[in-house]
Amino acid sequence: MVEIKRTKEEIINKAEELGVEYEAKYKGCGQCTFLAIIDALRWGGLELIPEDMEDRLFSGICVMTAGVAMTGEGTCGAVNSAVLAIGLALGISRESQDDRVMRDGCVTIRNTILDKYYKEYSSILCKDVQRKFFGRAWDLTRDDMSQEFLGITEGCTIMQTARWSTEIILDEFEKGNLNLPV
Repeated sequence: MVEIKRTKEEIINKAEELGVEYEAKYKGCGQCTFLAIIDALRWGGLELIPEDMEDRLFSGICVMTAGVAMTGEGTCGAVNSAVLAIGLALGISRESQDDRVMRDGCVTIRNTILDKYYKEYSSILCKDVQRKFFGRAWDLTRDDMSQEFLGITEGCTIMQTARWSTEIILDEFEKGNLNLPV
């Protein structure tokens, strides 16, 4: 049985703090959000994945940044990472996957993180989120615009998404809905 070592609020606040720290270090919304969620939960006593797996996933998560591969055209990298982290927490395995289990996981994600994005930003698409957050969108396929964007984002959605996702995972933990590795 997993035991949480910190209060829920401490863990959620830690995710937000790590979002700020990781943005300064790694820049991209995908990797910063994912690492903030995973590391805050681990700090609080809830390990979704081992550290060596986190390192392996990092390179794949990096290319989910800024609407997938810095295009701005796809789903916000923070959303992608939140969905990945929540999915890892729910732990749908090959053995347990059936239509009901899969559907329940999708409903949880849709009714939590995606719903928050639609309410806050009216979209989960990177360019739409940029417009809502900053009042404009950048063509991230251009180096000059990409550098400008990465220089002024001030977290974009990293901190908020890390906070929301960590809270969602802790709520699911309290309900007994997580399937964590042993």
